[in-house]
Amino acid sequence: MLTATVSTTLDTADSAVTAGDARQRILQTTMRCFGAYGYEKSSMKLILAKAGVSQTLLHYHFETKEKLFQAAIDDMAKAMFTAASARLAARMSVGDGLNEAADLVYALFIDNLDAVTFMVEFAAAANHNEFLRTAYVDYRDTQRRRLAELLRAIVGDDAPPDVIDETVQLVEIVLLGMSMQRPFISDTARFRGDFDTFARMIATRFTDGLNSRR
Repeated sequence: MLTATVSTTLDTADSAVTAGDARQRILQTTMRCFGAYGYEKSSMKLILAKAGVSQTLLHYHFETKEKLFQAAIDDMAKAMFTAASARLAARMSVGDGLNEAADLVYALFIDNLDAVTFMVEFAAAANHNEFLRTAYVDYRDTQRRRLAELLRAIVGDDAPPDVIDETVQLVEIVLLGMSMQRPFISDTARFRGDFDTFARMIATRFTDGLNSRR
């Protein structure tokens, strides 16, 4: 059986960690490699060397480079939105909830340089790779759904769908624009101030849309 084969052929570096630890290390290494070298140059061989795992263990978890990359995307998105959902779990006013959500969006999607670099390379590579294009569209659609879920967690499930959808689109525009700029910004305080200005504009439009329906 494959499981038995894996257990008897792990490198010394693998034996010190559990299978779950190794899998997570591989996913994190995949993100860093893709951000640094791009998709085409991020070979399975490079990733296993950087992660410090054996080829057998890498292929046990991920049969192909495409499956590995898809898992890395899904893991990143899940981790980000799980952290955001946990922070917004406590009941708070709509205003406080939107402010907290803005802080989370900035920290998770803009000021997280590993994630930003990954996404910049992801978007660029998706222009000329069919697998990556499909993966990017899937990620984008998942991100939109989860942003909508965060907004409903703040204002309630009865929020008008069109108001939610418009707000998600505005947030997406700001995220794409500012995340692309973030790696090249030195004046981070001013950059954060610009983000806060956009966030207030979106929050005002969002609350105005909600109030017009009441």
